[in-house]
Amino acid sequence: MKLKKYLAVKCCMIFFAAFCVSCNSNSKSETSLQKIYGPDTDYFMGLKAVEKKDYKKALRYFNKASSHGTKYISRRSMEQKIKLGNIQQQIEDAKKYLEQYNDDAAYIFACQIFFENKEYALLIEETNNLDFAVCPNELAKMRLLAMREKKDSRLNLATCKWFTSRRITDDHVIFYNEFFKNTDGQTELDLVEPVIFVDDEENTSENIFTTYDSKIFTNILSYVIQFRIQCFHRNYGAAYDMLSNIKEYCINKKIIPLTEYLISDFGKVFYGVSKRHSENAQFFLDMAQSDTAKENPMIKFYSYIYAGRVYEKSGVYFSKAEDAFLKAIECAQNDEDYDVAVWFLLNFKLGVSTDKCIESLAVYCKKWHNPYSFSDLLDNLSLLLFTSAKWSSFHKVYKMIDGYADNVTTSRFAYLTGRLIQAGYLKLSDEEKKAAFIKAFQLNAGTDIYYRILAAKELDIQIDELEKNIFNPSSVETASNDADAETLLRGYADFGFEDLIYPEWQYFYTINKHIFGIETICYVADFLRKRGNGFNSNYYKSLHMVSKTTNLDNSRLNRNVFELSYPKNFSKEIAASAKEFGVDEYDMLGLIRTESFFNPVIESHAGALGLSQLMESTFDDCAKQLNISDPDITDPAINIRVGTYYYSTLVERLDGSDILALFAYNAGITRVRRWLSSSKVGLGIYKNLPSDLFLETIPFAETRNYGRKVVQSAALYAWLYYNKSPYEIIDEMM
Repeated sequence: MKLKKYLAVKCCMIFFAAFCVSCNSNSKSETSLQKIYGPDTDYFMGLKAVEKKDYKKALRYFNKASSHGTKYISRRSMEQKIKLGNIQQQIEDAKKYLEQYNDDAAYIFACQIFFENKEYALLIEETNNLDFAVCPNELAKMRLLAMREKKDSRLNLATCKWFTSRRITDDHVIFYNEFFKNTDGQTELDLVEPVIFVDDEENTSENIFTTYDSKIFTNILSYVIQFRIQCFHRNYGAAYDMLSNIKEYCINKKIIPLTEYLISDFGKVFYGVSKRHSENAQFFLDMAQSDTAKENPMIKFYSYIYAGRVYEKSGVYFSKAEDAFLKAIECAQNDEDYDVAVWFLLNFKLGVSTDKCIESLAVYCKKWHNPYSFSDLLDNLSLLLFTSAKWSSFHKVYKMIDGYADNVTTSRFAYLTGRLIQAGYLKLSDEEKKAAFIKAFQLNAGTDIYYRILAAKELDIQIDELEKNIFNPSSVETASNDADAETLLRGYADFGFEDLIYPEWQYFYTINKHIFGIETICYVADFLRKRGNGFNSNYYKSLHMVSKTTNLDNSRLNRNVFELSYPKNFSKEIAASAKEFGVDEYDMLGLIRTESFFNPVIESHAGALGLSQLMESTFDDCAKQLNISDPDITDPAINIRVGTYYYSTLVERLDGSDILALFAYNAGITRVRRWLSSSKVGLGIYKNLPSDLFLETIPFAETRNYGRKVVQSAALYAWLYYNKSPYEIIDEMM
């Protein structure tokens, strides 16, 4: 592929760039760093010794750091020390490590040591209490591979547990393809022949495992796994053809245990393929009342969810669908499942009518647990209110969700309420209009400030006041950071270990997203950004870390946070292309940030490539028009130039409209023209709809969000770097 060719050509350039950066990036001397980090310095000095392959010196450093370092430094030092030992030392020290640290990460680390040294029996012994339903996939795979090496008789049952008691992932598919194929080299799409049972009184569920040998059980398990993989790949037609046999194995014969995840797969298949709605829904209702559901309440929960979904799809059994969703809410086992059931109920009501949805919303918005889980549903509600011209409902929903929905969503409904009053669609007072705009402006939603800027513009708020409220918000969340974790992450930056920062951050963020303060995240993100270039992923890593930390309600922000959230990466290439094609630099910065997060080698699920996320066909056509010989879509400069040219042609074809060109860049120009026409007819408006309101009528949620993000990004880039008011950019683009 072109990507491989590109990386090969640039290999020596990467090495040279990395060498230069490593020589110049760390401005602090080792003496000053030692004063800052004290005993923790030994860990980082040990890492430097490892780089130089001076393992004796490294071991001395790690020994000291493991004894005297802070919490996480001590642990990482112990891990490094274990890696430097001989085989016997590694094994013994890994066992001691497990005694001291008894968490998933410790088991993964120790089991990797055991596995690499072929201590399969020890690995199996240490993981005998492993719960395949919740353990990390990496740990499950190591146990299964160790059992395979030792020909452990429990391998089939353990494999069965891992493949049926949790959601299928790429890890499962890869494992199956590598280690569960038969001798003919079947893939997950080449179906194993089902096992056909003959009715026999002896073949009862009580003696099924002794009646059939392991080969037959393996074949049945493989068939069930392939059914789950078909569902994972959304090949519901193929999965439907397997369904009768799966029911036989899992429900009638009970050879493979029935789990909530298999019930979920049944539901996806019925919902996606079958038209026998009443019969299928009854299957789930029966399952909800079965003895199996009594033993596993999650089977009952999923059975009611999919009974409701199948009834909903029928378009006939509305009361039965509602009843099923209500029962799912009643039997939810935790906060997350409760929210899932409420979401399905509200989404069902939205399909019936917006009024019905709002009635239920009034009840459940006060009871849900994670407001972000309902952001997409409320966005769809907003769309349907627009297309059905139910203007008064915007004010009603805004008042209803204030204090319960996430701040972005509340800000949206508040802004649209004020805007509809202003445009004359909603008959409320000027005081109500102003109050709605003020609410939209005041809500702190981290770096997501699209509606805050729009509201500030309508309120005619001065730039200095805007900057004070955006860059120094008064409402911030209480800090709950871990100083020892921050020391570890900052140390990687100060001592120049760029490759260790991002995976360490991912590990801690998974455990507790508040473990690092915004100051620490900005510190290490700035370090990564300075080490970024066109050939590595440091730009993306830097931006991803900052965005994850700040794009939450009531985040602690300042101007530096915004500059790291909206960096001018590839500024020279963007400036040159913007000048060549008459496009504003901040527009292209906003577009590229939204499209790729400045990752030059990213590829979307649809196949779009590079910084500007161009499809190869579009790229080839534009490159031909620009007379670019032998164009490489993954070359940052070429990708930016072609993307900028393509965007400029869309602006021209859409009568100079930046916002419509952005929509066309995301969804295609034909769709945009169709949306323009339908919005005027659907709303009964025979004149151009204002761009900010037209955006809310776009039927694709992805394109609505895309438009908001690019407009916000362009406004922030112009504000931060080009001495322009964000209000000017709103006027230019919308």
